[in-house]
Amino acid sequence: MMLRSVWFAILAVCALEVSCGGGGGGGSNSSSSGMSIAAKVASCEAGRPQLLTAALASNEASVIVDAGPCAYGVPYGSPAGTAPSVFVYGAANIPYTSVTVCIPGTSTCQTIDHVMVDTGSSGLRIMSSVLNPNLVLPPVQLGGPPLVECAQFADGYSWGSVRTADVKIGGPSNTGELASGIDVQVIGDASGYAIPNTCSGTGPALNDVASFGANGILGVGLTVNDCLTNTSCPASNLYYSCPAANACLPTATPGDGSDQVSNPVARFATDYAGVILNLPALTSASGQQNVYGTLVFGLNTNSPAPNTIPATATVYMADGWGDLQSAITSTSAYGYTAETCTNSFIDSGSNGLFIPSGVVPNFPIDANGWFTPVQTVALTALITGALGTGYPSNSSPSIAFNIANTDTVLFAANNGSNTAFNDLGGTATSGSCYTRASGTAGPAYATAGIDWGLPFFFGRPVYVANEFAALTIAGTAYTGPFWAF
Repeated sequence: MMLRSVWFAILAVCALEVSCGGGGGGGSNSSSSGMSIAAKVASCEAGRPQLLTAALASNEASVIVDAGPCAYGVPYGSPAGTAPSVFVYGAANIPYTSVTVCIPGTSTCQTIDHVMVDTGSSGLRIMSSVLNPNLVLPPVQLGGPPLVECAQFADGYSWGSVRTADVKIGGPSNTGELASGIDVQVIGDASGYAIPNTCSGTGPALNDVASFGANGILGVGLTVNDCLTNTSCPASNLYYSCPAANACLPTATPGDGSDQVSNPVARFATDYAGVILNLPALTSASGQQNVYGTLVFGLNTNSPAPNTIPATATVYMADGWGDLQSAITSTSAYGYTAETCTNSFIDSGSNGLFIPSGVVPNFPIDANGWFTPVQTVALTALITGALGTGYPSNSSPSIAFNIANTDTVLFAANNGSNTAFNDLGGTATSGSCYTRASGTAGPAYATAGIDWGLPFFFGRPVYVANEFAALTIAGTAYTGPFWAF
């Protein structure tokens, strides 16, 4: 499963969670003031920073790294017994955009803001709680019963039905690019179906905005569907056929992707080969507030917004699921283990640089797994792609990055209001990238990888070429999936 957005919501910045008006209490849809929760959320959203859409090209979407959407619920980190309220979520290092979702073939549409941009997954997923009542998307029925998905993340799962929609993204008012009749997931709309233990056992439920930290997720990663092209999703804990309320059973989905949640970009008419995520370099070592960037659709298609991969970029081939090889090569203050982490990946949906603890064993961490060095630490790393090299020179440039103290430098700056950090990091997993039984010979096997999250993107255009990509760069032909930067 490609959905690996590590800690994108659970470890959000608590200091950013501020009230946007009193709560209705007890999950009611109204409050003592007579204003509905939906109206209060809308009022809260009206005061949030807006995307810069007026001057966009047709293949370009605005992106913002801000504190996230307004939500109704109990803010993360609140004391036990706290009543639900409407609040700004309080995210750190999460890129958001907007998408327009329509009933297929109609003009019944809705534009949804604060949809997370995720290069580590494929497919559009929308929270049912933010959809207008008149936007009833037709369900996907595999062999008759409704198809429901258990989307799995590193910090939990999202349960919701698979439905069909027309999806518009980019340009002024999302009029630029169209993916017609694609399968999307509507999270939280399948509560009438008992969630099987094979799904609920994968972690906490992330079925509403308050727990998820976004109104949805736009997966623009390397794969075209949830599973690889021409590969059926097996009957596991991903897709379920639900003939009755208590009878959801794992089901396989076709290898042609016709009944799988699909990457909308791969369904565009022209700009389907991939995306470019452009975020500016940050000017403050302690972070910034409300940083804007762009998501460009298409690669080497001469679309209005520049989308040509430059000859100076290095191409990094990925394996089928997008994994790369990478290694920490030096650090100025702490020890490191020079291991090649073959399960590494590049993921804008991860809000930090996450390194297995065994690779940087002397880094201090806080209770939530964030790095807390006394002084900011400079490190270097080498990313070499799944084939152990970068192209076209067969060598890869060294990647320089910093790790700052999360608790005393980053989250404390600007009264806790900053939302974008280029030196935020923590532990991804315990242990090292390789393990080998003591005293045995032969190759080790990989168990972990480095997660190159959003800090990797600041000041570095990242080109994401999906499975459909067949591109020529500086005279050399490449076939996706691959990354370039």
